Amino acid sequence: MPFTVVVLVVAIATAVARGGRLDRIAEADLRWNWLLFPGLGLQVAVDVFAASGTHGWASTATVLASQALVLGWITANRYRRGMPLIFLGLFANAVVIAANGAMPVDPDAMAAAGLGGARIVAGKHQLLTDTTRLRWLADVVPVAPLRTVISVGDILLAAGLLPLVHHLMTYRSPVERRGGPRPSALDDGGAAGPAVRHP
Repeated sequence: MPFTVVVLVVAIATAVARGGRLDRIAEADLRWNWLLFPGLGLQVAVDVFAASGTHGWASTATVLASQALVLGWITANRYRRGMPLIFLGLFANAVVIAANGAMPVDPDAMAAAGLGGARIVAGKHQLLTDTTRLRWLADVVPVAPLRTVISVGDILLAAGLLPLVHHLMTYRSPVERRGGPRPSALDDGGAAGPAVRHP
């Protein structure tokens, strides 16, 4: 999660530097947002499970349900820039979690990231062992500056998130591209008609 947050912050900052604005995202006409928000909400439920010490099938099912909802949203918006990479990243993470019951984390990668004595959060992660399936999709890439370990799926997600945020924050509606006013300007009274000048 820290890695994804850092990527998101960098994406927003660089998009702003290019003249992008957060309010453009609301004008981008993304589809099926009713899938996205419950999907993100279930991630909070996973954190609650982990904090309470509850793990097992309920936690795994919640993680997979969350990712299924977000993948559905991505599918509905698959033509947006960066979405295919985000889909592949989340799908890769979902596959390895489904195969093992949680996201495996390589102890050697943890040590390389400065997390040698850190405790694995049961329900979300588990230590990688000789019996771990699809080891190459697990959290095996140390990111020492962030003191975290990420997966191939996380890298793909980040590679898609950067262009997506830039695309959405610099989005111009078809009306704007033809030289017309922004839709929000119309909503604010920008289409009230020409001003009348009184003698």
